Amino acid sequence: MTLSDVLTRMVKSVRLKFLLSLAAATALSAPALAGPLEAGATVTAMAPATSVHFEIFLPLRNTAAMEALLVAQQTPGAAQYHQWLTPAQFAAQFGPTGAQLAAAKAAATAAGLTITATHSRGFHVSGDAAHVNAFLHTTLNTVTTKEGLTRAVAATKPVLPDALAAQGATVIAFSPVRQRRTTAIKGPQAVAPDNRYTATGSYWFDDDKQAYSYPSYLTTVGKKPVLADGKDVHVAILMSDLIFPHDVEYAFNHEKFNAITHRPSPKVGIVLVDGGGSYGGPGSFEAALDTQQVTGGAPGAAVTLVSIPDLSDASIADGYTEIVETNAYAIVNSSFGGCELEYTAPYNGGTDYTYILMMLHQIFAQGNLQGVTFSASSGDNGSVMCPGADYAPGVNSTFGLGVSSPADDPYVTAVGGGNLVTSVGPGLNSTYVRESAFGDPEYPYDIYGLGATVSGGYWAAGGGISSIFPRPAYQALVNTGSTTARTVPDVGMQVGGLGFSQLNGSDPGFCDGNAISCSADDSSVLTAYGVGLRGGGYYFTIGTSVSSPEFVGALALYEQWAGRQGNVNPFLYKAGAAQTMAGGVNAAPAKQYFHRGMQGFDGYYAGGFPTANYDYIYGNGSPDVVNLFGLTPYGLAGTPQTISNP
Repeated sequence: MTLSDVLTRMVKSVRLKFLLSLAAATALSAPALAGPLEAGATVTAMAPATSVHFEIFLPLRNTAAMEALLVAQQTPGAAQYHQWLTPAQFAAQFGPTGAQLAAAKAAATAAGLTITATHSRGFHVSGDAAHVNAFLHTTLNTVTTKEGLTRAVAATKPVLPDALAAQGATVIAFSPVRQRRTTAIKGPQAVAPDNRYTATGSYWFDDDKQAYSYPSYLTTVGKKPVLADGKDVHVAILMSDLIFPHDVEYAFNHEKFNAITHRPSPKVGIVLVDGGGSYGGPGSFEAALDTQQVTGGAPGAAVTLVSIPDLSDASIADGYTEIVETNAYAIVNSSFGGCELEYTAPYNGGTDYTYILMMLHQIFAQGNLQGVTFSASSGDNGSVMCPGADYAPGVNSTFGLGVSSPADDPYVTAVGGGNLVTSVGPGLNSTYVRESAFGDPEYPYDIYGLGATVSGGYWAAGGGISSIFPRPAYQALVNTGSTTARTVPDVGMQVGGLGFSQLNGSDPGFCDGNAISCSADDSSVLTAYGVGLRGGGYYFTIGTSVSSPEFVGALALYEQWAGRQGNVNPFLYKAGAAQTMAGGVNAAPAKQYFHRGMQGFDGYYAGGFPTANYDYIYGNGSPDVVNLFGLTPYGLAGTPQTISNP
């Protein structure tokens, strides 16, 4: 069976029915939307009978008490320290009252909509486009991407009926803000996927485990064998689309996990939200990478792919809502993002959509209060994350400063990083040597396919100063270069560069070989994708999509013994401050919680800026996992493909 055959047979029936209903609808001339959409997307008026669903959010209550509780839960010695809420407790303390919910639901049902689910912050509704248009005082249009995927976008900002508006209700669906993007580049297929014998990889997950000093997989404590594998820790990976069923198994078989441990390869569960995505869809490779990075670090963890149809804000919010309302997961990885400024008025014809980020902020707050940790890629465009607001069809622009959402949220751990360099042998030995943070300059390119180019781009881990979120209290522990604003990232690990270890020849992708970089340190990891199917194999991969799930795997090993952690950022910044007080890079080995001192440049900021102890590429640094999480009694992961590091 070919890869194409599998894609054809495994398309979601829900999506197929939706596309057929669209094809049957009469194509009408649609109003212009504020702001350009994705490359090749088309816009048509939505047929009145088309079924539509969306969430109505009501404002939280007692927000000052909520923020105080978030602090207390992370303060050792406080009565509420690590005393996590259930979703029901969150709803009772901070969600809308029963009377508020009843009044809001009555307004929705009076308009001909159907309530399909109730959540801690509101409820989900469905109805046909004609009723939704009247309810929201707008006109819904169907945006179809060049890949054939569809989503609903309103011609004007939705306006709720007076009864709901008076309550402060919000709808985040239907905005014209571009979909978020995955933060990985799928490089060329590896002809010889054992290129780990060079100083810059390409690395397998167990190479990274040795380099970053993970605990030994098998340790004897007393006379009892103990596995450091993340057992009983539940991890959600939020991503569009689906993974091929056997790719995780192929990755683990390549590293001889079964033969060494006599245990089966990890299995990944699947939860579909809003019908989920498809096999081989735009997010499938990202999902493959994420699941392999997390299970590679914590093969005993219970990992679930929470699959959504696309990376629109509505789908993302529905996915996060599923995660926090079920409360089934301790850690959540999100390897996607986009410039936070794209929610501001200058990017959307004068209409401000930053309220969408504030609503996601409330979802993250609920998760943190329940002990859920959120990790997100910091982005792959360095500090120059954002195309100018003037970028439009036929209008060239320049990349400017900005950070990525959702990594910018203070309740999320933003993971950046750079290029890992390890020893070369003997054998498979991958001992840490150093890291570097030199980004790769990009040729001008048309980022959204608008018939215009954006210049000044860099391939590097995203980082810098948020224009949306104020500085959280935990960032006062280190010098982040801002006393008023949230900065990212918080931590860094292996990301890689456009040179793919020079495997692409003289013209490695977008990278401008005449500049100071592509760095000689450019490296990558390997991802199994569609192995055994025609066109499938092992692919060189780079991006903060590598570093974020890698950090999640390390965190799962900690939570195996320490339990849920909620927002892990206060812990990270306390450790960073302690290392700084102990001498920073010169601290005693036991207090070397983070590798620091990486030289680099991300398009605007240099490595080590604003300080040697915190910068906009690695944050606090890259972790020495056993030191950072206090796992030294379990020993160190040794050479890959051994019982200490299978």
